[in-house]
Amino acid sequence: MNGRGIETPANKIATAQAVLGLACRLNAEIVAGRISKEIFTRDVHIYTGSTGLVLPAFPEGTDEDLKLGAQNIVLIALSATALALDESLDEVFGKLSVDTDPKRTGMRIMVNQLRNAFAHNPWRPKWVLFKQDRRQYLIELDDGSQFNFDARSLDGDSVKPEQVGGLEFWIKLLQHCEKLVSLNVT
Repeated sequence: MNGRGIETPANKIATAQAVLGLACRLNAEIVAGRISKEIFTRDVHIYTGSTGLVLPAFPEGTDEDLKLGAQNIVLIALSATALALDESLDEVFGKLSVDTDPKRTGMRIMVNQLRNAFAHNPWRPKWVLFKQDRRQYLIELDDGSQFNFDARSLDGDSVKPEQVGGLEFWIKLLQHCEKLVSLNVT
């Protein structure tokens, strides 16, 4: 799960999940105070395969800067899961517009629209939904979990976790899709 080796749709989703998990862990450690603004007091040497570069110390960095930065890392990791999921579903089942399985419709619309929300503005994602997609979609996973994605009035709203079933449902959806694509790769 490090961007090396054979890339499969399931591996893409698994890697995105791992990155989101690490981002959440990092955020939790910062919120708990186990990682503090002290990380700003040292230069960081970044090896690039060439001469490298130095990220200089940032002694004026605050704990608040660190918390906000960690929240941004979680946002970017979440957006990566939407991107990986959307691309993997496209790769295995074809574009959303040609996927004829009604069991996947709501799930795919929610995933695609979340991806689009981040694509327009990764730091402050907003829903941009076409009129034909502004409906309710029941999403049911193999473990029996359900979520009603209500896209009727989301257009223009900021993305909130509860709009995709909360992070709990989103993680279940990622796990569901990882299995789904691995079972359907030809």
